[in-house]
Amino acid sequence: MYVLLMPLMKKHALQDYWKQDPLIPTPIFPKFMTRDRFLLLTRFMHFADNGRPIASDRIWKIRSFLSLVVANFKKVFHPFQKIVIDESLILFKGRLVFKQYIPSKRHQFGIMMIVSCDCETGIVLDIIVYTGTDIDIPKGDQGSGLGFSGAVVKKMMAPYMGHGLILYTDNWYSSPTLAQFLHDNATGACGTVRESRKYTRKTKVKTVQREKTNKILAVKWIDRKPVTLSSTIHKGDIVNTGKVHYRTEKKICKPDVVVDYNENMRLVDKSDCQLSRTECTRKSFKWYHKISY
Repeated sequence: MYVLLMPLMKKHALQDYWKQDPLIPTPIFPKFMTRDRFLLLTRFMHFADNGRPIASDRIWKIRSFLSLVVANFKKVFHPFQKIVIDESLILFKGRLVFKQYIPSKRHQFGIMMIVSCDCETGIVLDIIVYTGTDIDIPKGDQGSGLGFSGAVVKKMMAPYMGHGLILYTDNWYSSPTLAQFLHDNATGACGTVRESRKYTRKTKVKTVQREKTNKILAVKWIDRKPVTLSSTIHKGDIVNTGKVHYRTEKKICKPDVVVDYNENMRLVDKSDCQLSRTECTRKSFKWYHKISY
């Protein structure tokens, strides 16, 4: 309870929540627990028995706690129509075998978590901590032609297959094979695609190029730089974005797949924005404390 209350009344140090200074009083904290007891409990917070390590599982120290939290996510909330899958990085600069470096993220170094969110609310649906092993993503699933990224999508979307939902992904996940797999399971797909992907053809265009099969639409759009997208739910028509160019005052028009992708994909940051307003992380040398907070 204290950890969840602290972000609502931010102070410079943990000890300040128990101070009796009339300028910064918070009487709710000393009412139920003393300062030294809270710090002691925080110091010895643990989620597993160190005498029974699991060598094959790199996150065994927090596996039980994380599984409980994710199970509650799925139990109390069912997503609306649109879902997005993306990576989130937890800042951690200590020694850790599965620490990742993502230059496009704000923190760059840390623990990478693959997160699926509901586009309308930003609520987290599922979490996979990337450890570089096949504990969470079995290698057997990668033999289906989807690859590792496709196997991630297959596992996270398993509870929602066949219900007519729509998935938005970036170019690390998207591929023609994944779009075909989702379409066969009554699930829409939309996302950017790398031209180096298998079955993806490289082209040179001036503004926009559209190619469509019976199931998959491929669009290459050039605005500031070229971007290739694939979709199983769009027609590729040019639509008005509702914006006006600041210099020419002409209406800005783009393909419908580009407009829809931009509108829904950026909503994955909604959960990060909510966390930033209720920040409850604390400095710690233990990586599992970072994940738990």
